[in-house]
Amino acid sequence: MKRSLAAVLAADVAGYSKLLGEDTEQTLTSLRRLRTEVFSPTVASRRGRVVKSMGDGWIVLFGAASDAANCALQIQDLLSKNASHQVPNMQLRLGVHLGDVVEEEEDVFGDGVNVAARLEQMAAPGSIAISDAVFGSLDGTLRPSFDDAGERELKNISRPVRVWTRGSLPGQKAPDSSASQRPQIVVRPIETSDPRDEVRELSDALTGDLMTYLGATHWLSVTATESARRSYVLSGRIRASGNRLRLEIKYIDPDGVELWSTKIDGDMDNAFDWQDETAESLISQVMTATFDSERLQLDKLAIEDMTANQCELRGQLAIDRLDPDAFASALEYSSVAIRKDPSLPHPHALALVSFLSATVMGYENVARKYAKSVPSWCSAAAPLAENNSLLRLALGVTTYSQHREPAILRSTVEYALRQCSSDFITLALSGWAYVWIGDNIAAIDCFKKATVLGGYSPWALSIRGGLAMATLQAGNDEAAIKLAKDGLNLSAGYATLYRVLAAAQAQLGRQDEASDALNAALRLHPNDNVTSILARNVFAVEGERNRYISGLRKAGMKE
Repeated sequence: MKRSLAAVLAADVAGYSKLLGEDTEQTLTSLRRLRTEVFSPTVASRRGRVVKSMGDGWIVLFGAASDAANCALQIQDLLSKNASHQVPNMQLRLGVHLGDVVEEEEDVFGDGVNVAARLEQMAAPGSIAISDAVFGSLDGTLRPSFDDAGERELKNISRPVRVWTRGSLPGQKAPDSSASQRPQIVVRPIETSDPRDEVRELSDALTGDLMTYLGATHWLSVTATESARRSYVLSGRIRASGNRLRLEIKYIDPDGVELWSTKIDGDMDNAFDWQDETAESLISQVMTATFDSERLQLDKLAIEDMTANQCELRGQLAIDRLDPDAFASALEYSSVAIRKDPSLPHPHALALVSFLSATVMGYENVARKYAKSVPSWCSAAAPLAENNSLLRLALGVTTYSQHREPAILRSTVEYALRQCSSDFITLALSGWAYVWIGDNIAAIDCFKKATVLGGYSPWALSIRGGLAMATLQAGNDEAAIKLAKDGLNLSAGYATLYRVLAAAQAQLGRQDEASDALNAALRLHPNDNVTSILARNVFAVEGERNRYISGLRKAGMKE
């Protein structure tokens, strides 16, 4: 008998008996695909362990409540997204609790299992119910994903349990009509012929990581299912001999041309570290190859010959530099996308974010050209934002820049994180919003998660800049200095990072280093001073509490 404290995820297929009665063969096929393409890889990627399988349900144990909650969110999101790719037409109910678990032979029981099972039964199809014990263990990026359902009496549980539920039901969302126009990546399950469970679990976990991280943006449509669409295809195989591992993997473009292939060696003694490092390396290569390929294809087209979705994607790909030309391109492409199809939410979001970013960064000539369009963009965006959390966030940030109401912006950010806690653009924009209203700990949480999910995207530099700024404002000057220098290695033209570096060095009393960094920033923006930076930024925190501004003063920036 083994007793432990564990996070327990209970999962059940909603209406399984009815589905089985209507079409046995199709239901069994769908269940098999749900398990192999979605459930098992996602559980493995979060280092979960299936301890009980009931055919149409599972009990999974995790070492951390955050892993269990993340796993539940990703499973439901994948099922929702895959609904438009003819992947299992099934919905899961999920319950998560943190409590005592007893494992004995082939069975598992205890308070943790009982409460998780009751929460799962309470959850609606396509949704998640978690206990307060789990909610209390989550960080600032995950808590907004759940709504307080109050204390509930659970059958055969002696005490009331406070329950939190997923704010939206992914399985009930209408399919995204623009999905078929995005670049699609088919991630085939990583294969292995090794019979050992630990090797098979490793292959599942790596598949889950690839699906999760590649799917963390609306620009790409990621699926495990082959389709008639033109698709990039990522496939791989793990070979093992004793403790030695070798992953052989290749990436094919939609025309069948091999973009790259590689071999990555490792060993089972360091399987977890190898999995993380391998996933990070592969995501970097896949995203770089995909975006380079798409940029090359799009640049062959005149802007008037592009679809609205192509214009939006090309605009997103332009902002990897964060210089005036980058934002000029992003605004041009997004404004044309809006003209071509005013019903699409994401071009409106890109236009609003690009305009605000150009303004905050001091690119007046770029912003001035589009200033008259902003009111009409906001008016057109308002009805679209009701069903698109990223646009709602972009609209909320734009409104905050005009009216400076921190409480309203916080509410908007929390709503966006409830809906899209794994979208790195939402996380990055939420991080900057938290910086502006002075909640730097929440900002750091957002930027760190965005770094994992979007650290190799065109948003990478903005994410690094935000993390450096939030870290400075939180009072960790040494860490801010390191982050700023790391970001400047990516782009020496990002003035914000020089200013963060100058402010952090000055806060530590290193006047010479602060002066050097400030001079580097002024070479990029010669007319900058404290007044101009305060005028174009949207900080709610003033005085000495704003360590960025006070640091720039100490570094010698003129008023």
